[in-house]
Amino acid sequence: MFETGYWTVARLRGAPIRLHWTVPVGAVLFSGLRFAPAFWLAFFGLILLHELGHAAVVRYFRHRVHAIDVTGFGGLCHWSGTATPIERAAIAWGGVLAQVVVLGATLGLLAVFGPPPNLWTAEVADVFVRTNIWLIALNLLPVPPLDGAEAWPLFRHLRERFRSRRRRSGNPKQRASVPVSSPGDGGGRASDPPASPEVADMLRRIAEEARKARRGS
Repeated sequence: MFETGYWTVARLRGAPIRLHWTVPVGAVLFSGLRFAPAFWLAFFGLILLHELGHAAVVRYFRHRVHAIDVTGFGGLCHWSGTATPIERAAIAWGGVLAQVVVLGATLGLLAVFGPPPNLWTAEVADVFVRTNIWLIALNLLPVPPLDGAEAWPLFRHLRERFRSRRRRSGNPKQRASVPVSSPGDGGGRASDPPASPEVADMLRRIAEEARKARRGS
């Protein structure tokens, strides 16, 4: 259904950002069949930010982003690369984390500037807060093809990596032992040092004097 009918509106480092023809249909349905341009822009802007969050984590792990699609019923981040289980789980969290950033920024602005002054900004704030929270909860359901199916195993993967590193670091390292001789060790005792030349010469002279004495007697 979503293989054709896209309009490229921008590019992210070569990867096209595309809108599907079903976007207007989804806008009307999600807004309750009413004319609400501010709601439409905020809603699909939020979906685009979600997919950009995925793309940011994909690029962080040095994988390739092929395209970012926004349809009338959601979005897709097309990417490729040899990702580890931890990387795949982190990429799945990327979209929700982008939504959390939008949520925090909106709540901060509302706290500083107060309630929205008009209907348009009120609808945008409503999408970025109430609808955003609803989409976060929906995306984190552990059911394919929602992000939660791959996102939640991240904690299990990290726990397994931590335990594996802890087991490796807990093994005693093999160290070469150096034999140390002690006075009581027969095999480890050092050999007697050779006699000095002076002592040898003295013994030779004593022997010669002894021989002369015997001859004279």
